[in-house]
Amino acid sequence: MAKWIIGLPKPVGVFACYDIRAQQVLDVCREEEMRVPEEVAVLGVDNDKLLCNLCYPPLSSIIPNAHRTGREAARLLEILMNGGDVDEERHLIQPRGIATRQFTDVLAIEDPDIATAVRFIRENACDGINVKDVLKQVPLTRRALELRFQNLLGRTQHQEIIRQRVERVKRLLMETDMPLKAIARTAHFEHEEYMSVVFRRSTGLPPGKYRQAHKR
Repeated sequence: MAKWIIGLPKPVGVFACYDIRAQQVLDVCREEEMRVPEEVAVLGVDNDKLLCNLCYPPLSSIIPNAHRTGREAARLLEILMNGGDVDEERHLIQPRGIATRQFTDVLAIEDPDIATAVRFIRENACDGINVKDVLKQVPLTRRALELRFQNLLGRTQHQEIIRQRVERVKRLLMETDMPLKAIARTAHFEHEEYMSVVFRRSTGLPPGKYRQAHKR
């Protein structure tokens, strides 16, 4: 594995089949002094939280929809047990998302100033930052940052801050039983009602219905 990873062109992304294999990739990178994620970005599968957080750096991982997979397998088994036929085809189950952990998160943006700005927003969007705080991270004027940001990402810095807050709300709705008022406070929305308006505009669903459809 070490020989293979050393021979890959850098930077490179490695998509491992499951978290244990991804951990082995990270171990090789550490032994060979390859920088993660700058040279080698790694993504696992299963989101084994204990394993992912024991990795160094912490591992980002795809969250499979295990319950839906089990239900689909049971449905097919029932057909067979009742004498029916099941076509030999792949049944693709969409995952629930990606658990992105800070130190394995890498931005495929060639402009280093914009990459710095986006990373700062991702890490601090729910701490009450605004565009002025983003400007302090890069040696650019507000106009220059806005133009380059818009050209590369298709949205403004403010829109990216709101987008990251909405992503935080999605995760909290799916992974916790927190009331909407607490979620709004955690994602740094001033009011629950404003959060609901922004969330519905982004996803097409109010927070309550989104939770019903995606609760893990």
